[in-house]
Amino acid sequence: LTHLLSPLTTFTHPSTYLFYHALHAFVPHCATMVFSSVLFFLLTTTISTKIQSANAFAPYSFKNNAFHHHTTTVTLQSTSSTSSTSSSTGGSSSTIPPPNVLCIGETLWDSLPSGIYLGGAPSNVAVHLAYLFNNASPSSSSSSSSDNTASVAVATCLGKDQLGKEAQRRLALNGVRTDYVQFHSEWETGMATALLDSNGDATYEFNTPAAWDGLCLDSNLNCLIQHDEEPQTDGGKEKETENDNDNQHHDNVLFVMGTIAGRLDNEHGATSLSTLMTVRNTAPEGTVVVDINLRSPWYKDTTVLELIRGSNEEERKKKLALLKVNEEELVTLEQWCGNMDTTADNDLFGDALKIRMEQVAKSLNTQRICVTRGDKGAALWCDENETTTTTASSSSSFDENP
Repeated sequence: LTHLLSPLTTFTHPSTYLFYHALHAFVPHCATMVFSSVLFFLLTTTISTKIQSANAFAPYSFKNNAFHHHTTTVTLQSTSSTSSTSSSTGGSSSTIPPPNVLCIGETLWDSLPSGIYLGGAPSNVAVHLAYLFNNASPSSSSSSSSDNTASVAVATCLGKDQLGKEAQRRLALNGVRTDYVQFHSEWETGMATALLDSNGDATYEFNTPAAWDGLCLDSNLNCLIQHDEEPQTDGGKEKETENDNDNQHHDNVLFVMGTIAGRLDNEHGATSLSTLMTVRNTAPEGTVVVDINLRSPWYKDTTVLELIRGSNEEERKKKLALLKVNEEELVTLEQWCGNMDTTADNDLFGDALKIRMEQVAKSLNTQRICVTRGDKGAALWCDENETTTTTASSSSSFDENP
């Protein structure tokens, strides 16, 4: 963990160090790098200002361990197709092992006054993780294809237009695997136009429906979450083959998803929510991370709660690995769960915050919950019984960094 952290010290927020100290105690050794990395970058992308978050997936230039944004002009050019969605197949999938992390959800372009930037919360996480994995060791640049190098992929749906092609290209350039990327023949690649108020706060207008609303459970994705031993087929063609070693890899896959990708439910023929729900219900316990992203009017309380908890009683027995919320979203979840209304400023610190987080975690069936508080730092609550192999009486840990 120290080795992973050392090259990142020039641009990390102090509160992120909390996660590495906490995770070292309770994450199994085989999954420490993958899981702590996801936590680290979920926090890093959240503590940035709203405008920086909107810019977070501009074309990156990794120099001096810092991100540099460059404005790029991109034009839209439609391409005809006869099928609604298709998968990206950048080579023979039978020789490619499963990724260590799969980020599922929206990939879109953020239109800001300063330019157009590639974004979407799951895609931001994927790019940051790819950078971390590829720079985790001095020899990583010369052995990027090694089985010992962690990999991250994104499962998203893009339009068959120039913006979609450019999005896929930039993901690949930043070390993100695109073999789980799909293309929609009818809907354009997503665009979020940011409207800034006098305080610099942004609201967003989305083209609707957009390609990322049409993410399907194709054979590649289904094979990954089902641990299938036989290859899946699509139109008579094999999409993926696996062996026993691949299935061992599957046990270590971490799924990272947000909530906004399910904004349309099944309206307009959207399929993303159904896909997210299937992943949540089917993936092994403790392998799903949910990053809440509540943007009015694009959410329903019942839908968000089902995505967190699972959609039926049987699936609710499987806990999330992590639920990430900000301080406003914590209040919203408390209201939805019927917890005590605690919104005073001092309830965001110390024992008062610990109690709130524990109540929400138990109500929503998650092993861990992270609350980000902007310039007030972040806090992490963890159910020790779920994250260690000990059989001690019920216990939990709580850490915060102001």
